[in-house]
This record gives sequence, structure tokens and C-alpha cells, in this order.
Amino acid sequence: MKYCKRCLNVDTRPNIIFNDDGLCYPCSIHEDLEEIDWDLRRDRLKEVVEFAKQNNSSGYDCIVGVSGGKDSTRQAFHIKDHFKLNPLLVSMNYPPDQISKRGVDNLSNLISNGFDCINISCSPITWKKAMKTAFFKYGNWAKSTELALFSSVPRVAIAYQIPLVFWGESPASAIGEMGTLGSDSIDGNKLKYSNTLAGGDISWLLEANIERKHILQYIYPSDNEMLNANLKIIFMDYFMSDFTSLANSNYAALNGLSIKKPNPNKEPDYFGTSMLDEDFININMYIRYLKFGFGRTSDIVNWEIRSGRMTRDEGISLVEKFDGNYDLQILRLFCEYIDISEKQFWVLLDTYVNKELFYLSPDLKYIPKFKVGQIN
Repeated sequence: MKYCKRCLNVDTRPNIIFNDDGLCYPCSIHEDLEEIDWDLRRDRLKEVVEFAKQNNSSGYDCIVGVSGGKDSTRQAFHIKDHFKLNPLLVSMNYPPDQISKRGVDNLSNLISNGFDCINISCSPITWKKAMKTAFFKYGNWAKSTELALFSSVPRVAIAYQIPLVFWGESPASAIGEMGTLGSDSIDGNKLKYSNTLAGGDISWLLEANIERKHILQYIYPSDNEMLNANLKIIFMDYFMSDFTSLANSNYAALNGLSIKKPNPNKEPDYFGTSMLDEDFININMYIRYLKFGFGRTSDIVNWEIRSGRMTRDEGISLVEKFDGNYDLQILRLFCEYIDISEKQFWVLLDTYVNKELFYLSPDLKYIPKFKVGQIN
């Protein structure tokens, strides 16, 4: 496993690339921050705003997908207060027995602050079946939910004839997911080509005998549909020097976001400001760690290292301590939710564990074979 020379990004991350200097894409572009022409970016923002105003036949200038988390909360307020646009919020809701009370409260906070929001819900029966299918077939239950979450936004944009969608951060510049990189740094029209969304492929759901009529919200618009609708998906982080996890957390909390008390020994977000709307993502982060050798703590640490708030050695210490942690109680609730036994969970999980990166100890714990941050 190869590490970025600056942060702790790894070459096992799907769709990542390292440059000749051994830097991941986010680190390579971060080094050029001092050379950014912010006047040029402000001019480009004016063009985007003008595009929104010229295509405002619905009364809304743009659409923002929201979960009630820190990033989407900041996006909504920033677009209204600083971009001076009138956004329509779109939320794909988790089923009642999955969404957290905190998630509900945070969505309500946006609405109580005057935002119009369309809330979309899928059949809980189909939702659970799709999650279970994704878990068994890919070792990633979130593959199905991500399809619905990401697809719902452009679907509403096309239906309501609102051809501008603001997305928070580019996955390429934030984590190194190069499959989503569009024609330039603000172009988000290739979001569906991430490793998880796989271009919007739903064949695996149909093969699981889920009828197409039951998964309409899982179907991402085709490239032709987006082209015909003149739909533009724009990354906000291109225009904001402080679109960071810490800044967004502080901004959102000051505007009513409900956060949680960090418990990194069970959940590797030691800030307590992400993964607020449901708890099962805790298990998905653990599975991702065993598949690829990096978890949620790695993601957070990488942002902090690039910002200069943390040294690489400090990041290594945190990743070693927290990255593979998970909450056993949440695991049990997840198994109950998709109707499998804990034994079935562990048997299936073992088939997805990267045996080149981990070995199973005599006391049935997965132990990393790699040294975090080691540069060969």
C-alpha cells in the first residue's frame, strides 16, 4: 500500500492517482493555493449566478441537495446570504427506522430558517432490500442509498426545469476520487462516475428481482437527459477558500446544526460533526477500512494535514488509534435492520476483507499488516 508523501491518502482508494512527486491529487492542487487567481474565480461565479438568474422560470435560482449535515447546511446559507440566490433544497430521506432524531432536527432547522425543501422518500421495503443486496454483492450497503441520494437531485432539477445544481465539494479535490473529475474544477456533471455510483448502473438491482418501477429514484439521469436539460452541476468549493470540514462545522453549528459528542473509540469521527443523519454509516466505514486500509479518521486527518492544522505524524497517531473502530451495538442494529444474523455479517465480511492488508488474530480481530503512513 502506497501513501501520499504529504497526507495519509492511499493508492488503494478507488479511482485515485498519485503524481510523479508522490502526491495525491488533493495535495497536488493544495500546493498551488497561493497561486490561485481569486479575481478570475469571482468572475466565473458571476457567470454562474447570471446563468441561474437567466434560467429562473420556476422562481428558484438553483437546487441544493441537503442531508441536514454540516456541509449542506453551510451550502444552503452561503448560497442565500453570499451568492444572493434563492435555492430549492432537495432531501432524500432515510426511512423512519433508519434516520436519526438529530438528522430530522437538522433538516427541520433548515426549513425553519426559511428554506423551501422537497423531501423525497422511497419505499422502506425496497430501500432495505436494495441495501441488503448492495451489502451482499459489493460489501457496501451504502451503494444503493448513495444512488438514491445522488440521483434525486438532478432528477428534481430536470423535472422542475431548474438547470443549476450547486454541489459542495469536488470528490476529486477533496479525497482524490478522479472518476468524478469533469471538464474543469467546477464541473460536477460527472459525479455519477464515482466508484460507488458506477455511472448510475442499476442492473444489479434489477438482477435482484427489484422491479424498475420501484427504484425510479435510484435512476440517475443519463448524460443525454442532462445535456438536453442544459443542466449544470457546479462545485462550490472552487469559489470558497475556506470550504473545509472544520469551517463548515463551525458555520453550520452557529446556524443551528445539532452535532453529537465525539466518541472516537466507537466512531472514528473525533469531531462529532459528520455522519449525523443516521448511524449505520459507522459500520460502512469499518467495512471500508477492512477493504481498502483507510477509514473515516483518515479522511478527516487528510483535510487537517493539508490545512496545516495537523502534522503528518500527529495524523498517523490518530489514524492508528481510531481508524478501525466501530460500535458493536450499531452493528447489531444494522444486522437486525436488513434481517441477517451477526454470524452472517461476519462470514460475509470476511470475504471482502483485503487479506494482503489484514490478518485475523486468534481472538478473531482483524489486525493491519501495514504501517500507517510508511513511505517506501
